[in-house]
Amino acid sequence: MKPVGRSIKNVLLVNPPMVVDQPPSFPSLGIAYIMQTLKANGYEVNLLDIDAHRYSKEEVTARIASSVVDIVAIGGLVTVWPYLTWLAPELRRLKPELEIILGGAVASSLKEKCYELDIDYLVIGEGEITIIELLDALKNGRSLEEVQGISFRNNGAVHFTEPRPLMSDLSDVPILDYDMFPMEKLLENSKRVVQIHAQRGCPNSCTFCFNCYRVVSRKVRYRPVERVVDEIEHVKKRYNVGLFAISGECITMNRAWLIAFCQEMIKRDLKIQYRVTSRVDTLDEEKLEWLKKSGCTLIAFGLESGSDKLLKIMKKNATAEQGLKAIHMARKYIRYVEGSIIMGYIGEDEATLRDTVGFCKAIGVLPFFFHAVPFPGTELYQMALAKGCIVDENAYLKQLDKSSIMSQQSMNLTDMPDEVARMKVAEAVIEVRRHYLWKSVFSGKIFGSVYNVLKARGIGHMAFVVKSMARSLFRP
Repeated sequence: MKPVGRSIKNVLLVNPPMVVDQPPSFPSLGIAYIMQTLKANGYEVNLLDIDAHRYSKEEVTARIASSVVDIVAIGGLVTVWPYLTWLAPELRRLKPELEIILGGAVASSLKEKCYELDIDYLVIGEGEITIIELLDALKNGRSLEEVQGISFRNNGAVHFTEPRPLMSDLSDVPILDYDMFPMEKLLENSKRVVQIHAQRGCPNSCTFCFNCYRVVSRKVRYRPVERVVDEIEHVKKRYNVGLFAISGECITMNRAWLIAFCQEMIKRDLKIQYRVTSRVDTLDEEKLEWLKKSGCTLIAFGLESGSDKLLKIMKKNATAEQGLKAIHMARKYIRYVEGSIIMGYIGEDEATLRDTVGFCKAIGVLPFFFHAVPFPGTELYQMALAKGCIVDENAYLKQLDKSSIMSQQSMNLTDMPDEVARMKVAEAVIEVRRHYLWKSVFSGKIFGSVYNVLKARGIGHMAFVVKSMARSLFRP
């Protein structure tokens, strides 16, 4: 670690590609809020948004080499790890005098391992306050021990300071400056849908999920309703957008906040549509009525499984029956209802697959299927390590940036032999897809269903729909 007490004015903020073969649809919220915080505190920030611009490594090298920078800050989900194994050494080669700060979920989930990349500092958990205090300590020669929520090397050993408490509320979270990003490119990718940040945190303990806020606390916080709707109104006017995705793990959990949000949307009459995600146990008919009246046209549920055995292993704190009731209830109010299912989880066997197939047919909605992926920082990751499913951790981490990681079975976590698991999971997915395809054909609703999906998600979704229909007949 360099001696503290020096000039830091110019910050190079790097947003690596989250998925190397799939461009992003939305700005990186974490990077955006860090950038706005740095600017508000007088720093000159150069954003190197590799994810949005899809820069080649040669372009990245050239941009870093020509940059005027005093310190580098990098952030991202754990899927940026493979790219970091190239980026960090390249930064050292090009500008060996610079120190590197790493934040985001990748820093919070792979704490000690990040130092294998020759990182200088980690920002763990929520970063807006921490990054400013860290830079201030470096500039003014104060002890880094006084900065909560970081780690650094001390006499060769990695040292962690005490955790930083979460921000008590989100009142100070600003309206996002979308002009920092190539919005026309992102709007093209998203089919003109914009994500609006409304809430942080989750009180639950799902074994497959990593939440960097939960590293510190299970507290759930919401942005003020007026601020969220102000942002929706601003984006609509600035970019002529009429479809929004309201972002947050627990949007539908807080009744008072949700109803106040819906009332504000009705009051302003913005003439937009929006979609939300929800757990199956946080909705009722009153909430759904308000959502419908205020412009919510799509709700997506994390169903995960139709097997209560697997839901317990996942620690979902929900049952298949609750999922069934939630879907049926939502369909009475919301025009488009979606659900997602995780296949091939630890504990999966032929009986759980039959439960899930029956469940998927009963809900009346063709779900999206994903394969179980153990992401670092999750309990599932530790279970996979203990079970011997991850033999070479470094090799496994280097494949996390591929879009196929969740669409193809990359490892067998189930209780079945490898070939049996692959075949039985594929058969289950095909059976469900065929059920809904033929149901649509014989009911005469297939063209209406295609139209509805395209209307909810954009005409650019056409290729996905056609591919899905063909795939449902021949393969998972």
